[in-house]
Amino acid sequence: MINHSVWIDSHCHLEMLKGDLESALRKSFEQGMDFCVTVGTDSDSNRKIVDLCDNYKKVYGTLGIHPHNASRFKSAHLDWIKEEVRKNSKIVAMGECGLDFFYNHSKKEDQKKAFIAQLSAAKEVGMPVVIHSREAEKETNEIIKEFKGNHPPGVFHCFTSPIEQAKIVLDAGFYLSFNGICTFPQAESVREVLTFTPRDRMLLETDAPFLSPIPYRGKENIPGHVTLVGEYIARFLKISPKKLADQIRENTLTLFPRLRNEN
Repeated sequence: MINHSVWIDSHCHLEMLKGDLESALRKSFEQGMDFCVTVGTDSDSNRKIVDLCDNYKKVYGTLGIHPHNASRFKSAHLDWIKEEVRKNSKIVAMGECGLDFFYNHSKKEDQKKAFIAQLSAAKEVGMPVVIHSREAEKETNEIIKEFKGNHPPGVFHCFTSPIEQAKIVLDAGFYLSFNGICTFPQAESVREVLTFTPRDRMLLETDAPFLSPIPYRGKENIPGHVTLVGEYIARFLKISPKKLADQIRENTLTLFPRLRNEN
């Protein structure tokens, strides 16, 4: 276990940062971040993520097609993802995949097809998945159930669904990930889920450059702000930051086994 509070950002989008990446990463490490996982959303970002993993020791990645981009989903690119996953030890999961019926940037049927295809591919290559689900709980649950309990392990990132949904996905074996939203004054339902979630099924993230925690809300987020999320949650749960950081580290390495070999 770690000897001091060192936090892990399990979900960010480094290629989307508008500011200087070198500066953002340096500041993040100075703030107490150990390493981060940058998450793919389309064919262009997936290739950038492979480059980022090659160029930065403490940066790992996932490859996937976000529901916003599902209408541009191509099976050939999924084949490329599977090949890259098999050969690249710094790719630790597949995704971000799932359903987003809040924005509906892609047709619902296209989202469902892309989601199912990526879950099947993750199961095929033995990788965990990073799931995005917004205003689509019913359909998400239906797709998960299609795997009859034999779905790949995974995490529901940026979890903001009601506690009833939290119970369903936790019962199905998934992890829940929390970010700066939990620090927002009106996010009482998220904090309710946070209290309910077993500590060994909890991950932390920033979703940088989005969703900066208080007091940086409205400004570009960076992975290092996961320290603020972690410290806030530790206060909220009335546990020591070190104890929470240790638990989050163990959870992250358990869900993403490739990270254990690297760290």
